[in-house]
This record gives sequence, structure tokens and C-alpha cells, in this order.
Amino acid sequence: MRRAEFFLFCLLAVCIAVLISNVAGKEIANLTTDLIYIPASGGLLILSIIIAIKFRGIGDHGKAYLFFVGFVSFWVAAEFLWLRSEIVAHLSPFPMEIDWLYLAGYPFLFFFSVYYLKPLRSSISRKMLVCASLVVTAFLVPTIYTVYSFNPNASLSEIMWAAIYPVFDVMVLFPAVLGMMLFFNGKVGLFWSLTSIAIILNIAADSGFFFLDIDKSYYSGNPINILYLWSYILFAFGIYSHVKFFGKSKMKSYNNIEDLR
Repeated sequence: MRRAEFFLFCLLAVCIAVLISNVAGKEIANLTTDLIYIPASGGLLILSIIIAIKFRGIGDHGKAYLFFVGFVSFWVAAEFLWLRSEIVAHLSPFPMEIDWLYLAGYPFLFFFSVYYLKPLRSSISRKMLVCASLVVTAFLVPTIYTVYSFNPNASLSEIMWAAIYPVFDVMVLFPAVLGMMLFFNGKVGLFWSLTSIAIILNIAADSGFFFLDIDKSYYSGNPINILYLWSYILFAFGIYSHVKFFGKSKMKSYNNIEDLR
């Protein structure tokens, strides 16, 4: 099976598995999604370590991949802590403990994006920056308003905690939108396009979780988890394509635009 076909197979298989498990019942859905997270997140961590070793911290991209390993490490730790709580201990995970791990990964993902796009800064126009800012504002303002409107009697600290994920999402959404515009302008290749889509899917999943959680309809194994799992798959295939590409030639510091194609 060719790489593209296997990629599509993985996306479709995850979608079908989660949807069928939801038809079978919430407990089956919970177990199914928890088990899928193991190869999805664990495989991404292995691939990210491989490419970080290949680049050896050399140049902007070498630094970018070190930050990417940090990002993935925190999220994989959060996933396995969640799995240990639900599958092994049969307990409802303590959200705050896991949330800190997820949130700790965001700065690493942001700096990965910064260093990866740094060689392309001359290709980023003022118009692109304005467009990315408008997209971020269009996402953040309604979300923060919803946080407050559904919790009018909440304290400032409660509102701030409810809004923390949207704020952190904005931090990585801005470079992701820039990356997508660069992709459509032919400035970046497969890896960054898949990475940008993965970030956007993850933010869409966060938004879905947020609104489902507001009306108390979210449950572990909910179909919204398909977007989270697809995000891991997109990250993994983006990294894999980079590993295969750069495995064909001697590693060096890739710091100019042509090396990104």
C-alpha cells in the first residue's frame, strides 16, 4: 500500500472505528478511542524523536524539531495519564492535572512554528499578517464571549480558566494560518501543510469539546475525538514524509526557502 493510500486508510479507519463504537455504547466508545490514542500519539513521538536526531539541533529547523519533541512529549504524557486513569485504575481522570500537561505543550508547538517559518519570513507579507490576525480575532472573540455568557455568575478566575484553552489555541492558530497561506502560495511543501491542518483540526476539536462541555453532553469517546486523532495522524504523516525525504540525502542546516519545497 502506497503512503498516500495508507494515510487515507488510517483517517477512514479511525473515523469508522469511533463512530461504530459510539453506536455500540458509550463504554465501548470510551475504550475504543482510548486504545486508538496509544499508537496515534506514541507513533508521533517516535517519529518526532527520529527527525530531531537527524537534524541534531542544527539551524532553525533543527531547533524547531527539538521544540516539536517537547510539544509531543507533554501531550503524550497527558494521553497516557488519561489512559492509565480510565483503563487501568478505572477512575475519572483529574482534569486539572492532565490539563497542565496539555497546556505545557502549547509554548513548544508555538516556538516550533516560529523556528520552522523563520527562513520564510521574507515571504510573509503584511497582508498575510493582517489576514491571520482577522482569523484569530474571529475565533477568539465569540469564544470568550460564550465563556462569559454561559457563566455570568462565575468568578474571574473561573472565567479565566474556562478561556485558557481558546487563548492557547490562538497562540498556535496564528502561525498555522500563515502556514496555510504560504502553502497555497507554493512556498511550503507537504510537511508544513499537514502540520497546519493538524493544528487547525485540534483547535476545531477544542472548540467542539468546549461547546459540548457547556451543555454537559460531552463524554469520553465522543465522536469529537475523531478530530483529535486525525490531528495526531496528520502530524505523524507530515513527520514521516520529512524523515523519508531527508533520509535520501546527507543532513544539513536547511535555512533557505528552496529547502522547504
